[in-house]
Amino acid sequence: MQKKYIPNLLSIVRLCLVPVFIYMFFLDYPNNIWYAVLIFFIAGATDVVDGWLARKNNWVTNVGKILDPLADKMMQCTALVCFYIKSIIPLWLPLIYITKELLIAAGAIFVFRKKSVVVKSSFWGKFAVCVFYLSIAVLVSLQGASENVRNVWTVAICVVMLCFAVVALVQYFREYIRAKFTK
Repeated sequence: MQKKYIPNLLSIVRLCLVPVFIYMFFLDYPNNIWYAVLIFFIAGATDVVDGWLARKNNWVTNVGKILDPLADKMMQCTALVCFYIKSIIPLWLPLIYITKELLIAAGAIFVFRKKSVVVKSSFWGKFAVCVFYLSIAVLVSLQGASENVRNVWTVAICVVMLCFAVVALVQYFREYIRAKFTK
């Protein structure tokens, strides 16, 4: 295997961690959710490493431009659905977040089909992902708090997470429009 495919391999590893996360999350074992969150953060670390390697060594590929965000979004959306199933977050968060991801994917496909351009991730997209990961850790940490404290903080954290996700969505659509109308 050529070194330039290491980032793609890391994205595949991240995709493979999605079912591992689900298994750990629903395992009937003490602290299982913390182990699942550890898997979640390991997946996040592979995202950072594969992006760094790809940019540093010019190993960016079109497959990687698709595989990397696919792996990220699969893990993030899976985490949100699992958190909803365990009543850690309200239903509106995964519904809105998954809708946002579908809109981004639709925009990316539209631009790619029209111009064969893959819009790369933006600062706001990366920042929203950082907020997402931090939020997941805080939400799990809140599980030991009283119900009133947990409810107030959960809503606040979910709103903040969603605000950054919407800002990223707007930025991506600006990029899609720019890519569509520039030659």
